[in-house]
Amino acid sequence: MPNNQGVTVEQNTQKKLKFETAMYIICGCILSMGAIHMDTINWILPTIAEELGSGNNTLMVTSGFFYGMMIGHLLVGPMSDMIGKKKTMVIGFIICLIGAVIGATASGLTGLIAARFIQGIGGAASSNAARSIGGDAGKGKKSAMALTFMQIWSGALPIMLPLSGKWVGNTFGWPAIFWLQAIICGILCILVLLFVSETSELAGKGCLKRIGAEAKSCLATPEYVAFVLCFAFNMALFFCYAGSASFAMVTELGMDNNAYANMYAINAATMVVSAALGRYMAKKIAPAKIVRTLNVAQLIVAAFISVSFMQGFADYHWLQFIWWVFPFIQGMTLPVAMSLVMNASGKATGTGAALMGFVQYLFSSITTTMLATIKETGSIGSVIGWIMAACAVLSFLTCTIGVSFLKKKNAEALE
Repeated sequence: MPNNQGVTVEQNTQKKLKFETAMYIICGCILSMGAIHMDTINWILPTIAEELGSGNNTLMVTSGFFYGMMIGHLLVGPMSDMIGKKKTMVIGFIICLIGAVIGATASGLTGLIAARFIQGIGGAASSNAARSIGGDAGKGKKSAMALTFMQIWSGALPIMLPLSGKWVGNTFGWPAIFWLQAIICGILCILVLLFVSETSELAGKGCLKRIGAEAKSCLATPEYVAFVLCFAFNMALFFCYAGSASFAMVTELGMDNNAYANMYAINAATMVVSAALGRYMAKKIAPAKIVRTLNVAQLIVAAFISVSFMQGFADYHWLQFIWWVFPFIQGMTLPVAMSLVMNASGKATGTGAALMGFVQYLFSSITTTMLATIKETGSIGSVIGWIMAACAVLSFLTCTIGVSFLKKKNAEALE
């Protein structure tokens, strides 16, 4: 079947195999579009809040990015099935560059939120297309293997992000961090043009009709909907931590901004290790079993964190080590939960991933917006753990529901 560029699927596959490893590495890094736009700057949000006099409302800078990602997945995400995943990634990078320019020149909180919203739309386009390429690798354990391999690189890139953001922010001021984000996106865009092959089977004439049919099929598939919710709750849990923990550790407990950036880099390193472990586990253990087991661990640690703040014994000297648990768990959980969704999305992997991304960032934006409304006299630390614990419980329940539906249709798909 010819694609939108007049290349047969067979020819496309041969080209993909030539650059397969490089392609998955690049797409893995692009899965970190959220980290590129968060990890580089979130460590300094308390300082921005102080300079702008905006207090906890500064967390809306993070929420603005989440809202952009949410809308971007819904509006731009399906485009990858229409015009191709490679073109969609390039368009996403261009939008991110526009947002970075606005952020670097913004003089107030409103301008920053607008910039982050635009970056979110672009980030959604690029990361959604990259995620879809992992889904195109095949069904069952094939996509789980591809996505866990991509997760290794998705975790590797963020190791340097807080450190590079710290250096740029301390040297040139926090507005320069937006230029750093633009440079990273520019480099990734060039790599996409050089090494990433098109994998979409729906692009070209008649694609809208095929996408509509596939999207309707996804939404009418109860296990797909359940696994989407499962993945979204896991992402909301992770971004609740990633977007708000700096206020708990720096503002409430007095941790130095630079020390927090270092801690964040170590957190990213733990994701690389756990992603490699998750890749091994994906060969041996059913995906749903992996997800639900790790949800229990998330629940226990999250509840402990909030209790430590509520009882007054929280201290950043030891709590920084506890925070490492979440990225370690997420390095295994996220790609495996993602594979459950992609396996149920049919051929419209871009559309299937877009619907998943929309729900993911809808939930994530809700959690950070809730935390942004906490008064200056309140404690973000005492709330953040309970929100994360609730997400873990809901992930466990929705995964269980998805498994029950899938068992009735195809029990072998759970292996």
